[in-house]
Amino acid sequence: MIKLKKNDKLIIIIAVAVIVVAAIGIAAYNPPDDRINNQKNTSESGIYTVDWDLGTASLTSISDFADKKTPYETTVSVGRGNLKIVTFNLSWVDDKAPLFGRFGLDTLTLKITSPDGTIYEESATSAKKTKDGNIEITVTVNGIPSTEPIEADDLYEAETKLLDYPYYNDKWVNEEFAIEVTVQVGEIRPLKKLMDKGNNFELEITYEYYNPSLIKEDTKTTGQEENSEPSDPDEPAYLGMIVNTGSMVRW
Repeated sequence: MIKLKKNDKLIIIIAVAVIVVAAIGIAAYNPPDDRINNQKNTSESGIYTVDWDLGTASLTSISDFADKKTPYETTVSVGRGNLKIVTFNLSWVDDKAPLFGRFGLDTLTLKITSPDGTIYEESATSAKKTKDGNIEITVTVNGIPSTEPIEADDLYEAETKLLDYPYYNDKWVNEEFAIEVTVQVGEIRPLKKLMDKGNNFELEITYEYYNPSLIKEDTKTTGQEENSEPSDPDEPAYLGMIVNTGSMVRW
């Protein structure tokens, strides 16, 4: 029989202890249930209320000159869906009319042709004292989108549904509005009329659009089952109520 030294005995005892601890750990280990990982997260599933706010934005303003012989022409487009209106605001100051003059005032005309071919046209004459003028044309595009609640598994799915009909309308997105500005000089004196070539102007283009917000509805019951009878026959059974969670997502 082999006699072990004291140090050898200590090493064997430690090795056995390590093996025992490892065996206990392996036996106690409970692998995660794959079904848990595959389960769908239902914390955000349910009904989402759709609400619409109005957003406002603008295109780059146009500063140019309307010649009395050649109209100013250009096109613009808006790259946003769910448009409500597009507004064109033309302003100018008559640069050749005499100070506080009552005659010789220019008349400008703003003509807008929408993508569907509808023509909007307005004219205005410079004011007698200030010599300034203004024309505003508003083109209506869409009415408010649907407010029908969305049923979805999560917030991402609800937001995705907002990109489709009846929540999204791409009418006239990136389609051209044709703009034409003409001027009729008011000067009747031959020399002054010859010198008046037209007028400078400023054109501002703004638009309003419908911007969605989603509010998740939370159904909370009062503790009675849907088919249970009320404890008091004269007291109605409350099946539940819908309340806002307070969590809101805006685009």
